[in-house]
Amino acid sequence: MNGETEAEVKLPTDSRKKIIIVSSIVIIIVVAIIISYWFFLRPLPKYPWLFEGAYGKYTGETNIMGMTINVTLRMEVLEFNDTHAKILNYIKVITPFGSQEFQNITWVDLTEETYEMEGYTLKNTYDQEIYTEKFGTRTCTVYEFEGENQSMTIIYVDKETFWPIKIKLTSTGTTAMSLDLDLIETNIPGLK
Repeated sequence: MNGETEAEVKLPTDSRKKIIIVSSIVIIIVVAIIISYWFFLRPLPKYPWLFEGAYGKYTGETNIMGMTINVTLRMEVLEFNDTHAKILNYIKVITPFGSQEFQNITWVDLTEETYEMEGYTLKNTYDQEIYTEKFGTRTCTVYEFEGENQSMTIIYVDKETFWPIKIKLTSTGTTAMSLDLDLIETNIPGLK
């Protein structure tokens, strides 16, 4: 061991794990924020979720290099007018190294007609029935986006309420992971 102690040998592995976990957290946060921007920037025929205090809370868990990472995402409408909504995005990530919380508040233009997410290409759109433990079987429009670094984001938007009920993030690149964020709590009419 060339005079190295056992602790010195393990340090690079722990440091590498921390770097991978931190980079995974950054990826999760960026994708969650991009998803909320995309969701609120697309055209909707009606906005049953457009009222102050409307929210959806999502949770999910993934495993990276043998470590469990728990993610909570909350999107909430703080206020709105005829053309814009002020949205709070709150993200909490819990890792073996502790927890971190992030939030972003933005005014989103509701008049934009786009299905684009920055850094992602819309690859497929289709309707599908999915089952969630909390909300039963729902008919959704599914949007599949392909991103950089071998990543994919799939958003399941309920056709009745136009609110995402599931978000799936996958990456097969350097930080391989699969994370399902399932809607577990909301006050959106038609879902609660």
